Amino acid sequence: MFERMILTLFSILGLLNGVFFSIIYRKSKFYIYIVLSLLISLSAAGFFLWYARGYDSLGSWSLWLGYLMCGIMVAEIIAAAPLFACTMLSFFRKIRSIARIGAVLFMAMALGIGVYGAIDGNCSEEVAHVDVYVEGLPEAFDGYKAAQMTDTHIGPYFRYTDLPGEIRKARLEGAQVLFFTGDLIDDIRHMPEAAQTLSTFYGVFPDGIFYVWGNHEYYRGKDYIEEELEKTPVQILANEHLAITRNGETLYVAGVDYPWARGEAMKEEMDEMTDEAFEGIPAGAPVILLAHHSDFLDEGFKKGAILTLTGHTHGTQFGLFGKPLWTPFTYTRGAYSDGTHLGYVSRGDASWFPFRFSCERELVIFTFHRK
Repeated sequence: MFERMILTLFSILGLLNGVFFSIIYRKSKFYIYIVLSLLISLSAAGFFLWYARGYDSLGSWSLWLGYLMCGIMVAEIIAAAPLFACTMLSFFRKIRSIARIGAVLFMAMALGIGVYGAIDGNCSEEVAHVDVYVEGLPEAFDGYKAAQMTDTHIGPYFRYTDLPGEIRKARLEGAQVLFFTGDLIDDIRHMPEAAQTLSTFYGVFPDGIFYVWGNHEYYRGKDYIEEELEKTPVQILANEHLAITRNGETLYVAGVDYPWARGEAMKEEMDEMTDEAFEGIPAGAPVILLAHHSDFLDEGFKKGAILTLTGHTHGTQFGLFGKPLWTPFTYTRGAYSDGTHLGYVSRGDASWFPFRFSCERELVIFTFHRK
């Protein structure tokens, strides 16, 4: 179904952009523009889908070709609205030449943004450092460091062979615990290797690795992913909590599952999940809440969690000056606060589609301080 949706979407975009160009340039053989645009768009989408299936057996050339094809796909999306505008302007004879120049420039700009974003989006990563100041934080946790990883989407762009380096980077930053907030893998053919990596690196973090479910685990086969993770010492939190103890003092870690309801029913489901995860935690105790969906920040604020960590949004992967241009999410990227408690939405360590623009991948390191 996903493949049909992608092919259908880019068939429509290819046809539309071809029609726009044929009108702008007023060519009698308009079908050449339409067919050529359709072929380019379908070839890009087709390669994207084919590469995802067979990247393991292909050389490095295929990755760079993949970036180009992803860039073309992005360009088709970005260019559609400007080309439509140029089409409308082309009906005015006096500015038709300007409309034609504009169409070419917009298409070139869209392609440049697409290809650059595909390459840089997969290759660049920021290590973000966030200081968390907590009133009443147990003294044993003053200066404590935690790493958040999320949305690696192990597959053709972030491969299972990239996972050890990412985890090693978190430890080198001084993290004493690793929190993974979902969407570990898309290509579950490599789930055994991913699980082995998590098992191997579990011991390098003094307080281990904690994990909560994302939506892609359900898409790709949660039962199998869970079966492999259960072979590791990784702590899976599904509407429950565990404690980290240092020098007789305790920091609680609560984790919730992914909510599938919508509208008001989703809020009720999230309330139930959070209540279940917090059940048994002493009142006023310091708690870190782990979730995949960013709407859980509200739950963390309501429950008094000192820090709520989520992912899921990928920061929208597109923006300007470090800010998203548009977002369907209440909480999209970075730090949020209700004035007392902190929430953080990670842009993700990777993504299933490599394009990013003004929204780098990130590994997040949190340092806790007594207030």
